[in-house]
Amino acid sequence: MPPGAAPRRGFLTHTSRAVYGTIVATAVIASTAATLQTWGSWHFLFTLIATVLVLWFAEIYSDVLGDPRMDPLGTRVRRAADEHWAVLESAIPLGIPLLLGGLGIIDEERAVWATLIVAVVALAIWGGLSVRQRGGSRLRIAGAALASALIGVVIIILKSWH
Repeated sequence: MPPGAAPRRGFLTHTSRAVYGTIVATAVIASTAATLQTWGSWHFLFTLIATVLVLWFAEIYSDVLGDPRMDPLGTRVRRAADEHWAVLESAIPLGIPLLLGGLGIIDEERAVWATLIVAVVALAIWGGLSVRQRGGSRLRIAGAALASALIGVVIIILKSWH
């Protein structure tokens, strides 16, 4: 962000950070899915929320530590929180199937698998939007969407192997 510029606000203004948050959250859900016999959707939802909150705080903390500007601490924290807000936003679609599973609307195993599928779709959307926001061509947008989705597919394949 240029000096003196106001932070970009709004839903998913920093979509590259949403890609990052979704990848981390998906990896955590996939790696804990082996506990499906003892965990329910509420456990997975709590894990998702805790994961993105810790990731968000870690991103803010590292940005504040590395910020060379001599702005007041509160200003640096707010700026970093705004820039990394998409990490939290990225968990919303992933949490929906887990919430449905926790409420008994879908079964536990389907909720976890639906979360992983939603993650792949979300990664494609966030990846494509990220390139589109920077003015990329349709080919680059499609390439970014495909590459982002493939990361999610690889995570699911790795989950399936254990």
